[in-house]
Amino acid sequence: MKEDGLRLVGDDADLVTLEFGTELVGDAVKTFDVFAGGTAGAGKKLYQITGKASTASIFGDLVNGDIFPADGDEIMAVGDKAKPITQTPFADCSSFVLNLTAAEIETTVIRDRTKKYRKGKADADGSIKCIFTIGETSKPGGILNQFMKIVKKTATTVTVSEQNSKPIYILGYVRQTDVADTTQAFVFAQIELFGVKLGADSGSKQEFESKIRLTGIDPVYWEVDVA
Repeated sequence: MKEDGLRLVGDDADLVTLEFGTELVGDAVKTFDVFAGGTAGAGKKLYQITGKASTASIFGDLVNGDIFPADGDEIMAVGDKAKPITQTPFADCSSFVLNLTAAEIETTVIRDRTKKYRKGKADADGSIKCIFTIGETSKPGGILNQFMKIVKKTATTVTVSEQNSKPIYILGYVRQTDVADTTQAFVFAQIELFGVKLGADSGSKQEFESKIRLTGIDPVYWEVDVA
């Protein structure tokens, strides 16, 4: 469905982290649904491309590291490879922002009557705002675990999660929808986190904000029509 001109609001947005599953190897026979167990629609999800056939790749002009939103009935060519992606809400995130800017490079020469400029490399920074939630913010591999060791004690066990600064891949949805004939819009990126806060103000929610920066792969903006 063509939705050009749709004006978004804050509640359309979402932020999720990504986990990559076992690599699937195309054989020109199996569909994504078959790889996922055979049920129609079971393979309808995002995949990360890890290999491409030398000819007739299902992934077209996409490259290794890009994501591919499959409907489930597509068949990977021999040589195509991809990892299924599981999406998880990014802690209890209440907002996120990603700012893109470019450096201004002055290229003025003596004969110019006004200064001239060229656009330099793009830069990006942003932030996420979260509410501290027991068992979520402090889960192994979560935000807090990026900065410190976490210990959990029950009546029978003591579990230690060493500091874990693993790579964080995100989908920053500016329009999250699963409704047929609508359009999803999101940014795929790898980020680093640069802060977390513990503590509280009386009468206020325990909220913290973390600066984010891009790392690894370059970000990609996607619009996907939902079938």
